[in-house]
Amino acid sequence: PQGGIESVEAAIHVSNVMVVDAAGNATRVGRRRGDDGKLVRYSKKTNEELK
Repeated sequence: PQGGIESVEAAIHVSNVMVVDAAGNATRVGRRRGDDGKLVRYSKKTNEELK
């Protein structure tokens, strides 16, 4: 048999997926209370709210 590296596509778990912010950078997402008291998502790198 021939040896080698085989490339196989597979699913990725949701915990390993990162969100892309408006600047195009991968970032982690946090949640905090907004001005109106509701939870909003924000970029942990830039500290900006995500829409």
